[in-house]
Amino acid sequence: MKRRAFFLLAVAVSVGVPAGPAVAQGGRAEMEPLAVENFQPVLTFDNQGPAPKEGRLMVQVSGPVTEAVLAKLAQYGTIHGVIERYHIVVITPRGPKARRTIESLPFVSFVEEDQPRWLTGVGSWDRDILDVVDVEETGDIGAPDPREVAETGAGVHVAVIDTGLIKRWRDFLHTSQVRTDLARAFMGGGVTADLGFEEFNTSNPTNLWERDTNSHGTAVASHIIGFKIGPHVVEGVAPDAQVIPLKVFPNGSAFTFASRIIAAIAYTTELKEDNVIGPTAMNISIAGGSPSVLERAAIQDAIAEGIVVVASAGNLGEDGMGWPGAFPEVISVGATGWVEQFLPTVQPAPDTTFWRTRDVSNDPDGSGKSEELQSFVATFSSRAIPELGPMRGTDPQELDVLAPGLWTVAPCLLPGAGGGNA
Repeated sequence: MKRRAFFLLAVAVSVGVPAGPAVAQGGRAEMEPLAVENFQPVLTFDNQGPAPKEGRLMVQVSGPVTEAVLAKLAQYGTIHGVIERYHIVVITPRGPKARRTIESLPFVSFVEEDQPRWLTGVGSWDRDILDVVDVEETGDIGAPDPREVAETGAGVHVAVIDTGLIKRWRDFLHTSQVRTDLARAFMGGGVTADLGFEEFNTSNPTNLWERDTNSHGTAVASHIIGFKIGPHVVEGVAPDAQVIPLKVFPNGSAFTFASRIIAAIAYTTELKEDNVIGPTAMNISIAGGSPSVLERAAIQDAIAEGIVVVASAGNLGEDGMGWPGAFPEVISVGATGWVEQFLPTVQPAPDTTFWRTRDVSNDPDGSGKSEELQSFVATFSSRAIPELGPMRGTDPQELDVLAPGLWTVAPCLLPGAGGGNA
């Protein structure tokens, strides 16, 4: 597989200055990097803030990651794995002094913290109704509005960078639309022949991607291609697309590292570059409290290969967006509820506008008649497209897409079923 001169791009992004395109192997030019100097951490309850300075690092070297390079780095910490496409070695140094030594090594071109990343909530898309365009629904439960866009995702692959799929995913998803041959886990669990560590390549056993115990990735896939439960079938936003499950979270945890996401991005980009797949989108329903230079450069690399990168805006609404969704080249998506869904702490008013993904009903008896609920419905749900209100944070945090959402159990929520964190 081809390897790009990625480290030049990453270093240019890290200092936030214009740089000429780096010529990759094969003669193609890199995408011109964008400055990140205006992006400041937005510390939120969901994303827990930036990584500690003494923790896990991503070390980018100026050439191939050789055995000699690994042996030298291993003197100063524990190596977790290598992302060859981007010349990245992930390591936990043995303290601040070891980190300073690593930064001073002649073959090291860039070092940054391996930023924490967290799952963001998944909604059910208004229970079993899915309307791709209009906020105003006219169909009854079980009788959704007619599809209003011609595109169905036919011929498109969607890399779902998430938790992987649950063991029983075949009971819920259409098997013909899941590329089991391309699914991977970037969570370790296996050892390569020549290294005593390898977190980012195909895990052994290779079915780790379909042993998820979280269900988040299954929920995300169900929104894309639809899902089934018994006789009930729900159409997804791209019912004819094919998904590639890529597991980057350990079972039972909502926490991962940016390096694992970068490894999944590299894998997807190489599939596209090598013509294994055609038109491709990348879904990242993940957010973190601080930007990662190397993560952003990997996203730019994917975009340069023609991949559309979509990431969640996070679950904090006006409190600000997380990364990578806050990067301007990423299509950031925030969910909003418009049918009896709202935060109990919101004080509705005719001039109040907001977006969020943590939409829950404050209707204890389920009657839909509470005064607060009726007030909210009257002032918010009648809007065809909810407006994006003023956000705390910085101007670059601009939301690209609002999508219908509800904080519910997924992939299967039938009318009358309870809600909860998906």
